[in-house]
Amino acid sequence: MRLISLLLLLFSFSNIAFADAGTTGHSGKWFFSWGYNRGYYQNSDISIHGTGANGAPYDFTLHDTAAHDEQSSPSFQLLFPDITIPQTNERIGYYLDETHRINFGVDHMKYVVTQGQTVPISGTNLSGTNCPCTSGTQTITPAYMEYEHTDGLNYISIGYEVLYPFWENSLFKLSAVQGPDAGIVYPKTNVTMAGSGQLRHDDFNIAGYGAAYKVGLIADIGKSWFLQLDAKEGILNMPWIRIDNNPNDGASQRIQFFEAILALGYVF
Repeated sequence: MRLISLLLLLFSFSNIAFADAGTTGHSGKWFFSWGYNRGYYQNSDISIHGTGANGAPYDFTLHDTAAHDEQSSPSFQLLFPDITIPQTNERIGYYLDETHRINFGVDHMKYVVTQGQTVPISGTNLSGTNCPCTSGTQTITPAYMEYEHTDGLNYISIGYEVLYPFWENSLFKLSAVQGPDAGIVYPKTNVTMAGSGQLRHDDFNIAGYGAAYKVGLIADIGKSWFLQLDAKEGILNMPWIRIDNNPNDGASQRIQFFEAILALGYVF
């Protein structure tokens, strides 16, 4: 958050200093961009409730749980390139004028609870044992639980951007950029809880909502292409996560995330 605040302060000065910088004729045009991201997550509490295969109910919270992303290399196959496996970002947008634009798109992140960590637990555990938060701990292993949003942690949002051009020549233009976005979280959550006899569940659902703010740099190349590098921070609130086929079972969590995004765009 300190990094975002510092960059916002710098952009406010750049807006004053470079308000009269040149343009590239994008006003009234559309754009599309495709890129890749790395995600970083603050530790979060994960609350899970349901009924085990033995009929015993469970309702517990894993506190201060660590997680990581799962970036992978794109697999370019002849005729059918599979370029959506890595963590991707796709956006389509419209230039309201030379320095303001709106956009719609998907941040396809991936979130995996780190195995091997020991965390505080409260509530009723998978085995039906009461676990007070003050004294109970749980080591997360595949024999206990696997929990991930890897297909993925999809944040579908509408955004607004302000551009601050500060340098250009006949071929290139550089602009700082900042702006908010907000939308829904539509993950494909993969959960296996061996302790309850629940096998892997893997399905899309609207799990919640989120908001984020980004700052970055845009390099326009000629009249049609651009590269965009963004630092993005946000919060995803997910009270309706599905963990199995029973709609009465579920999970909830609040994820604070940071994304580093590099994208290639085309203006048309």
